[in-house]
Amino acid sequence: MTLNWSAGVIVGFIGFIPSFFAFIITLIQYFKDRYAHLKYFAGMWFFLSIWILFQAISDLLLSIPIHFVVFYALIIFSYFVNLSVDTITRDTIDPIKMLLTTAFSCFIIILSFDLNNIPAFNPDAIIIDETAVSPYPTMHGNFRIAVMIASILLVSIAVYGSFKILIHTPKNLKISSLLNVLGTYLWGVQPLWIQVTDLEKKFPGISTGSMAIGILIIAIIFIKEPKLAYILPFKAYRILIQRTDNGTIFFQHDWNQLETEFNEKTFSRMMQAISSMFKKTINKGNVRKIKFDEAEITLKVSEEVPLACILISSDSSITLRNSFIKFANDIFKDYINIEKNAHSMNNYDDGIILLEKHFPFIP
Repeated sequence: MTLNWSAGVIVGFIGFIPSFFAFIITLIQYFKDRYAHLKYFAGMWFFLSIWILFQAISDLLLSIPIHFVVFYALIIFSYFVNLSVDTITRDTIDPIKMLLTTAFSCFIIILSFDLNNIPAFNPDAIIIDETAVSPYPTMHGNFRIAVMIASILLVSIAVYGSFKILIHTPKNLKISSLLNVLGTYLWGVQPLWIQVTDLEKKFPGISTGSMAIGILIIAIIFIKEPKLAYILPFKAYRILIQRTDNGTIFFQHDWNQLETEFNEKTFSRMMQAISSMFKKTINKGNVRKIKFDEAEITLKVSEEVPLACILISSDSSITLRNSFIKFANDIFKDYINIEKNAHSMNNYDDGIILLEKHFPFIP
């Protein structure tokens, strides 16, 4: 067998190294910090690495079956794109984007097979392009159209997420946010227009190289500046710890100033009154969230100790909520230990330590 050692193949194997490195460092950082977005980024980089590797192998062997693996990796990758963007920009996963991704993914899978001879691949879906500088497998026909539509959808989602972050990024993080946009352009937008313009025929490997560089840029940026992932959709204002037996607030920390004057006693009485009212009228457990037009109050009330943690923010996100729950659980454990040692929490200094542990990402 004659191996097709083209420039595109060489770039592909070289490009696999930084892309897989991005996956490894992101995964390591996820196990260290447990931030949800890092988990989904790691999934993205892994399947883009599979894309790059198998594309290089298929070009080397001029193998059409191996080239199909590239597009199955694209399908899984697209779900991770949705999850990562929604984790950063929303409080919940958007079912509409997931539904559209599933629909286009199904078209790609169906069109990849010869429906008259399953499980054989569709001979018209991928062909060997002999007109390029060096021959390589490439998409063709309706399969190409389906892949391009799916690619436009997932790239649009990623670009939307990166620009939304950029718009709301504070000045001290603007450069990092711009680099994130650049990385998204390199792994998403540029390979797309390279495919549309058939530029890969003249410059083999340009698309793969662009992807690898873009992946590495984003991985490094989000590891170095995790706050980028938490600029949206919320602004955290204040966190408090309150005794539920007498209403005393013994710990308070402000990230951003509330626009109105805050009266600690009034707020404490209000929270006690709300909790008491719902217990007497509905009696379906503790209040967990109070939603306003431009803000919300999130509560975590302990069932074991007379404490409640209260978070005031403009909105919420999956990771903010998870971090708040972990913070509250650590506070409740601290209370139990302090009570055992006959100490008081009135001068509670460990709150700052726990804040730095669970909320280092808040700008």
